[in-house]
Amino acid sequence: MSDPLRPTRPAVFAVTIIPFAAAVGYASITAPYWLAREGVSLTVIGALSGSTLSPHGLKVLWAPLIDLVWRRKTWFVGMTVLTAATLCALALLEDLSRHLATFAVLTTACNVFGTTAAAAADGLMAATTRLEDQGKAGGWRMAGNVGMTGILGALGIKIASATSVRTAGLLLAAVVLLSALVSLAIHEPKRVREATAAGAAALHRLKEIGADLWRTVISRDGWTGLVICLMPVGAGALTNLFSAMGVDYRASEDAVAVVNGILGGIAGALGAVAGGYLADRMNRRLAYALAGGITALSALAMLLAPLTQVTYVWGTLAYNFANGIAFASLAALILEMVGHSPGAATKYTAFIAVSNVASSYVTFLDGLGSELGGLGVRGTLLADVGLTAAGIGVLVAMVAVTRRSGAGLARPEGGV
Repeated sequence: MSDPLRPTRPAVFAVTIIPFAAAVGYASITAPYWLAREGVSLTVIGALSGSTLSPHGLKVLWAPLIDLVWRRKTWFVGMTVLTAATLCALALLEDLSRHLATFAVLTTACNVFGTTAAAAADGLMAATTRLEDQGKAGGWRMAGNVGMTGILGALGIKIASATSVRTAGLLLAAVVLLSALVSLAIHEPKRVREATAAGAAALHRLKEIGADLWRTVISRDGWTGLVICLMPVGAGALTNLFSAMGVDYRASEDAVAVVNGILGGIAGALGAVAGGYLADRMNRRLAYALAGGITALSALAMLLAPLTQVTYVWGTLAYNFANGIAFASLAALILEMVGHSPGAATKYTAFIAVSNVASSYVTFLDGLGSELGGLGVRGTLLADVGLTAAGIGVLVAMVAVTRRSGAGLARPEGGV
């Protein structure tokens, strides 16, 4: 694994995530608000939101195409343009509540394009980032992820309130379209082209990507990395439940909206940047364990504090900040495992998909925790603390195994 000749500045990857963040923010924040105002039930909104966000768990099925055909920059720019186009189409759709089927199709397509643009950008990040900057790149990428999703989603609501839904949608599309220009700051190494027929070259490339993925998965660092991604270390599951928990803390609607939107996004982004720099200064697996510990401590503090709006505000923001550190550390860890390889986009997407599984099942278990002994919201917090602690235990054991066998991951000089 060698460094690229013309590396990309880490902060660039905070911008490449905008198509993804806009698609998710629209589907999970902006559109649900508009639909609720038009009288659509929460049951229908929940079903629509869940189905339209499904591409994020399925993108691993088509991610190999990004490594197989065309340049990753071509994929990124093309998918960014298509994301902007579908946002325009959604903005021009009159009376969303009367065209729910069309809305669902367009929003799902928007998320297909947005998540594919993110996969292409992740491949570029893996291929063009210096080894010593992988933590910072992952930090900026996750800062854009957690920060931009909340900010763009809330921005759509604010602009619509001041002008119209159409204007808000078109401005959101314009922001996404402009983000494609960041590709000019990325120098993608040319791929070696086979001097054979197109079909044979594609087949050779596919075999190369498959072999690369298999070598990573069966290596000790690879399979232990998959286990770590599956563990609830930095799942951040409470971020999916905080808005519902606001009732137990007697938080106002404005407080719930602000701390789960713009302020929560900013807190998460700051945590991600800090986590990225941390991951470049120590063993990245241990950095992830440390981040998980900070996340668990913030949940524990909420558990022990009184159920008031003040607790809700500082607790939610602290948890988002800590989870930003965890997201960045995980991204750096995955980049380290992926390396500058032929199947970079495929491998990064595969590891992220596994980590998304952890987020899903921990959210479910945290919700069940509310039924423990009638504890309610405190049971949810207790479940999150316990699951995170268990995940950290598994991660530390994995670090010990890889170190004892002499197969631990390389780390920057000066790390522990």
